[in-house]
Amino acid sequence: MTKPGRVCLQPTLLEIPDHWSPEIALAVFELIDDLRDQIWSQYGPAIQDELRRQIEPGHNGKDNPLPDHEI
Repeated sequence: MTKPGRVCLQPTLLEIPDHWSPEIALAVFELIDDLRDQIWSQYGPAIQDELRRQIEPGHNGKDNPLPDHEI
């Protein structure tokens, strides 16, 4: 199995309906929580590496770091 190419994901604003019953809201919450747990169990170390890479000084949010400027 090959790794998929890098994809830059843009945040998406989701509108949560205001008419859900508490039971539906809980079911959706539990689904998202379970999904998060499964993603973390499979990709946790890779997620940590990616977060570290993104917060490195000089990183511009893309695959390549910002070029060093000579003074």
